[in-house]
Amino acid sequence: MADTATRRAAKLDNRAIALASLPFMGMISFWQVYDGIVPKMLTGTFGLSNSLTGAIMAIDNVFGLFLLPLFGILSDRCASKLGRRTPFILLGSGIATLSVPLIAIANNAGSLSLLICAILITLLAICMYRTMTVAIVADITPRPLRTKADSVQKIVGYAGTGVMLVAISVMVPNVERPDYLPLFLLQAAFVLVSAVVYGLLVKEPALVQKMHQKSLEMGIREDEVEKDDSPEAGGKERVADRSMRLSIAMLLAATFFYYMSYNAMTTNISRYADIFYGMAGGSYAIINIVTIVGALESYVPLANLSLKVGRKKVALASSVVMVSCPLVLWLVPGFSPVLYLVFLLMGVSLGGVDMCVYTMILECCSSNSVGRYSGYYYTVSMAAQVITPILSGVVMDVNPAMLFAYITGMGVLMGLSVAGAKHGDAILIDEVVRREEAAEAE
Repeated sequence: MADTATRRAAKLDNRAIALASLPFMGMISFWQVYDGIVPKMLTGTFGLSNSLTGAIMAIDNVFGLFLLPLFGILSDRCASKLGRRTPFILLGSGIATLSVPLIAIANNAGSLSLLICAILITLLAICMYRTMTVAIVADITPRPLRTKADSVQKIVGYAGTGVMLVAISVMVPNVERPDYLPLFLLQAAFVLVSAVVYGLLVKEPALVQKMHQKSLEMGIREDEVEKDDSPEAGGKERVADRSMRLSIAMLLAATFFYYMSYNAMTTNISRYADIFYGMAGGSYAIINIVTIVGALESYVPLANLSLKVGRKKVALASSVVMVSCPLVLWLVPGFSPVLYLVFLLMGVSLGGVDMCVYTMILECCSSNSVGRYSGYYYTVSMAAQVITPILSGVVMDVNPAMLFAYITGMGVLMGLSVAGAKHGDAILIDEVVRREEAAEAE
């Protein structure tokens, strides 16, 4: 009886997770457009160097350093009838819908100052709800299922991203001064529609209550780690165990080097592909599409595998692949269709590391402080993305052929950090069943 009841409770509500992931889709697809197109605006329209372009591209991450943890903690303390995360998601999405097209308008007008202003407004809006797009899925998912829920969220998010990458390849012509406005209008529509559908169909408080009930049915006592679940206490709880804190520190370090590696590629691939692969205009997006396909195909299998062998093993194996792929791209210069397979594998590894490391961090903290530690996760990622566009921009100015050597080095440091974490593996479903059966036997 316990076996059947527990396994029924452990079934993931894919529909609820997919709907709750829609704001993530709108947000994450924006970064592909932003990272791919804005550097082209800065170097093509305004004639800036790669180093200065990298510095400007780091502005968004400087913004995020301060705002992401702030909004994460504020959402933990939010007592709105709509829930803790939903008000931030709806307001941030609304502002972004209006400000995203202003970036293209500023480029068409040839005004660098207007472009910077449009970017800052957009980044404020994105920071307002970026952490919440991830925290909401964790909030409505029992702890053992969070890796699997994260895989569903990633599939939804990167499916939308894939659509925008196709749009880039089709809508950005190979001309000296492309008009990016139609592309940015489409991106704004993505953000708006995702928020509207979320607002109409996702009832956060009811889903959080359902999560609590399912957790109890699975034999998980949340009060063992959660002292106070009231909104007033949100964000005040910290991890006290020294070993657990060390694991969180190592996982945050892994996150830092992951983004040092990953963002160096996303920020520079449009220019690198133009120089070394002859991919002008929006054709570079084919590389990103292949990478996204690899990630999409891997999320569910890797999530299921993590429930059997543990998150850390999956993260470590993914780290090895994530280091090997840019090493090949560095040692084998020039374009060959075979390189698409390398980018495909890179997408698989990127998904495996990102999905497992974040949920390992959440496993180390209570559900009452998910917003806080989600904020720390994004703060660390922002810190990396402040530094890496500048450093990789210098590399591109000095020797563009060394870009993937830089990416490889950051990947090695990431893998070592993952190896240093001792906590955060999933509570396996079979183990939950065994605990339930043991309790009944007593």
